[in-house]
Amino acid sequence: MNNIFKIIKLSKPQHKLIAVACVLITVQAILQQAMPVTLKYVVDELTQQISTGTGDYQRLTLLFGLILAINIILIFLGSLSQRLGDYISSRLGRYLTEMYYQKIFSLPQRYFDSEISGKIVNQLNRGIISIREFVGSATNFIAPALLQAIFGILVLSYFDLGIGLLALAVFPIYIAISSYSTRRWGKLQFEKNIHEDSTRGRIQEVISNIKLVKTYNTQNQEWQYVSQKYNTINSIYDRQSTEYHILNFIRGFGLEIAFVFILFMIFQRTFFGQLTLGEMILIIQILNQLRWPLFGMSYILEQVQQAEADSKAFFEVLDLPSTEVFQIKPATKLLKQPEVEFDHVSFAYEEAPVLSDLSLKFDKQETIALVGHSGAGKTTLINLILKLYEPTSGEIKLSGKSYRTVDHAWVRAHIALVFQDNELFSSTIR
Repeated sequence: MNNIFKIIKLSKPQHKLIAVACVLITVQAILQQAMPVTLKYVVDELTQQISTGTGDYQRLTLLFGLILAINIILIFLGSLSQRLGDYISSRLGRYLTEMYYQKIFSLPQRYFDSEISGKIVNQLNRGIISIREFVGSATNFIAPALLQAIFGILVLSYFDLGIGLLALAVFPIYIAISSYSTRRWGKLQFEKNIHEDSTRGRIQEVISNIKLVKTYNTQNQEWQYVSQKYNTINSIYDRQSTEYHILNFIRGFGLEIAFVFILFMIFQRTFFGQLTLGEMILIIQILNQLRWPLFGMSYILEQVQQAEADSKAFFEVLDLPSTEVFQIKPATKLLKQPEVEFDHVSFAYEEAPVLSDLSLKFDKQETIALVGHSGAGKTTLINLILKLYEPTSGEIKLSGKSYRTVDHAWVRAHIALVFQDNELFSSTIR
């Protein structure tokens, strides 16, 4: 549940609107219980008229008017709360995207060297979609279902404590089975997500480098890789689906047995005069209302587990240490004639050292060519000048200012770089 608490914390900008939605949902839950109570008095009035002829027609008319008013208010509040839930989830989606995007900009270059770019995008999409769906479900379904269950049990207990307690006893058993089912589902979902991230990331890399793939005739190998991965994904999904539907059958079967037993008790008590006809109608209606949150309990737990599993990688990225500050404003007060100096700089990637005790100075207005065989360190040198990496030892200076003390964006604002390979963005120069 750690990620669920993180989702709640991240939704802080929307907490006021969520509070409004909760108030609307609470009012709805109360009105939904008012419906069967009102109908109970209608049936009592009809019973009195049929048995003794002393029913109050004016009161009956007022009760029908009250039923109509409650229905209209419920429709209005339902539409309003669902629209509010959609508004909250859409704004939260934008907020999460901006947060994740800013985090990506602040991560070290080494992170991107070791990750598949498509995997990062897939984690972003899946994480945001799952969080948005969870928040939307929480306002449009989860909270209404839970409140309806609570108020329904209270009303049942008021009219018949024994039946109310029996209905309450169904919930922990049903929740226990659903909880076990969703835990199993969540473990398999997390395993499936790992394969999907690597597969979709691979597809994106192939599309980005399609000329290279075609040049070396590796289309079949790439196709085989994706095909085998999805075979694994489908195997996991088959296990996931089979376990879910077996447990879902057990849940549904047990629930129907429990409800039939409770209905028998209701009819028995009505037959022996312990319940009036109106009370019987009221209790049956509330029991039918309780089916919705009970049957929906598996959906609720699935939504919680899916949000927990699908947002895991999303929050893992957010928890990574940042090495840069995301700059909103452009760097100011640039140097007019900057100089770059390497002072006994050494640098190593994880696999091997590249530069060792290098001292070099780029004077202002000086033209320098870096010449060397492949792997000599030319690109590494440029990456260090751009402050994409930090030297293992030694110091780099920009006009006497140490790279360690200045901002990444300020350093890069002094540099104009032309790459050998063009990278085209799907945009315009405007």
